[in-house]
Amino acid sequence: MIHRVEIDNFALVEHAELDLGPGLTVLSGETGAGKSIVIDALDFASGGRSDRTMLRTGAGEASVTILLDQSNEGEADKEWVVGRTLRDSGRSYAKINGQLVTAGDLREQMEPLLAIHSQNDQQTIFRESVHKTLLDAYAGDPVALSLEFWSSMRQEMMAIERRLGELFLDPETRARRRDILSFQTEEIQKTGPVAGEEEELLKKIKTLSAVREIAQLLGRAITEITGAEGESAADRLGRAITDLNAASRYSTRVQELRDRAVELKTELTELSYDLDRTAGRLEDNPEELDKANSRLQVLRRLQEKYGATLEEVVAYGKKAALELERLDATEEELAGLSTDKEQLLGQMRSQSSALFELRQEAGSRLEKEINRELADLDMKNARFAVEIEEKPIEQGDLPADPHHIRFTIAPNPGEPSMPLVSIVSGGEASRVLLAVKVVLAGLDDIATIIFDEIDTGISGSTTTRIAGKLKSIARTAQVICVTHNAQIAASADCQLLIGKKVESGRTRTTVRHIEGPERVSEIARLLSGRPDDAKSRSLAQDLLDRGTQI
Repeated sequence: MIHRVEIDNFALVEHAELDLGPGLTVLSGETGAGKSIVIDALDFASGGRSDRTMLRTGAGEASVTILLDQSNEGEADKEWVVGRTLRDSGRSYAKINGQLVTAGDLREQMEPLLAIHSQNDQQTIFRESVHKTLLDAYAGDPVALSLEFWSSMRQEMMAIERRLGELFLDPETRARRRDILSFQTEEIQKTGPVAGEEEELLKKIKTLSAVREIAQLLGRAITEITGAEGESAADRLGRAITDLNAASRYSTRVQELRDRAVELKTELTELSYDLDRTAGRLEDNPEELDKANSRLQVLRRLQEKYGATLEEVVAYGKKAALELERLDATEEELAGLSTDKEQLLGQMRSQSSALFELRQEAGSRLEKEINRELADLDMKNARFAVEIEEKPIEQGDLPADPHHIRFTIAPNPGEPSMPLVSIVSGGEASRVLLAVKVVLAGLDDIATIIFDEIDTGISGSTTTRIAGKLKSIARTAQVICVTHNAQIAASADCQLLIGKKVESGRTRTTVRHIEGPERVSEIARLLSGRPDDAKSRSLAQDLLDRGTQI
């Protein structure tokens, strides 16, 4: 509900403050005073159109601020402050609770809360997108339960179709997939990779390679020492000792050298023996090394195909095996799912028909009630209708709702039915809106409804009935109405007077709450144009007294 509106430098309004309450509030005033300016200001602040003609002459910017309360009974307050400012550059900006938002975001947030109906504006109820929601709300639990049943069947059908998609309905595709999975599982199972095996192989290869290199180096060292027969280091040293032995007869120094050579030969013999024995102890196994390298290459090829690690390869193999197992059972499952799908499709068609009948019955009742209201609003020849069209229920194309629903009207006999939004006459559109809102009061979420001159082209007893219907709607929503009609104004819970003043050569629009004698004067003016006429004032007071009883 709107609690307060503040308008600054908007069109002819220099500054105005409107305090609004629940029920029916009317805006009245002389022609040209600026009643529609207030409606335009609310539309602007709700994300509607914006142009520089809205800016008061000489002002740098215009602004409209709305204080709303969204809380339900028993809830904590949920106050909103919505504001929009128009600059003289033509640009505008909007805020919700102090946060900048786009005009589109503002409109999206305000649309469910505020509905403005004037000659140039259509509100939510005229949009086909909400007709189904309104009809179903009117129909109540039977349709709601039927829709839940439809939705659950649709979810079940979607699950079946997903599963059928997983099973590959195309036999050739399924056969190709099975061949691929068979090859993959066989390759992985045949190789038999084990988690952590790669690390063990790398350690083994490193050890065997080291042993292999040591054995080769020891072999070369032994060969150098032993050499061929007669050419070994020991043989050559032996010949050197023979020569030194002969020379030692002449020199004690040579004897010392000969003795050292003898010691070297003994040490060389022992070294050759130790090298031979060490080489003999090494387990050089080139075949095992080749085998380990080959195994590692096989595992690496698997990793290139099925995963970065052996753990991923093993997991892929298990997954492929499971899918292969499911594929082997596919034919039987396919047959069962296909049967289930056909049966469910038949059930959904039956459910669609049952829901169609429920909606048709509710639609017929709604048509009668709204046409009764239209007749009461002096539109006896108009025919409101609820059109319900069944959508085809086909495999692979299941709508969230099996029906298309829209409200139509034939304003005059002999004219075809047309969508509500196509109504050209502002007065007819207002009365249709009023009739629909009376019947469907409280079924939508709109908290504030604004009617701009709903009484256009209407007089006599019809206006009294309009007043009663406005009061009826005001029991479930806040209603704001611009009117020139005394009966409607007199029935309001609150009346705001829109006036126009000329000060210092400038015209400005004013907005005031009126009550008591001042309100009697305004009602009298609406009746006869003579606010001070005694008879007019007496009749005005009588209307006000009766208005409180509506």
